[in-house]
Amino acid sequence: MSTEDVAPEHDPLAEEMDLITFQEADARLYKELKHTKVLVDQLQAADPIDHEELEAQQTRLDALKRIAERLRGQRTQPPIN
Repeated sequence: MSTEDVAPEHDPLAEEMDLITFQEADARLYKELKHTKVLVDQLQAADPIDHEELEAQQTRLDALKRIAERLRGQRTQPPIN
């Protein structure tokens, strides 16, 4: 299982203090990646396909993936195997 398929946990302390730690940012990014992947899949399966929306969401997904890759070395939690 790759590290991008492992859901990081939310940081309850950060939520209480209204801070965004690397752990919380990682968890939020993971959630957005999964949501956007599902949306892209749904748009690709739609009939008729909304090409403009599909392109916009694919662009968003690509950007989220680049961010995740850039931040991978800063993850606060080890991958769960």
